[in-house]
Amino acid sequence: MSTVKPVAPNGVELIFFYNCPHCGQKNALIAPLAPSSVKCENCQQNFPILPVNARSIQYIKLMLGNGSSAVDLDYF
Repeated sequence: MSTVKPVAPNGVELIFFYNCPHCGQKNALIAPLAPSSVKCENCQQNFPILPVNARSIQYIKLMLGNGSSAVDLDYF
């Protein structure tokens, strides 16, 4: 029987939360980079969202080494 070693992340995404203006439900979206309309997971109503800044997302991904530098070194 072989032992499988833990796997490090090879990517990272940022999740942003948008509150529905109709029912207040928190909706999770992966870094929306363009203005759009989304459907609330709870009440199914559409509402417009403001996008996040693409440069900010790129910066965070760069600082985290696309996920690899976020690994807890105590597990190596």
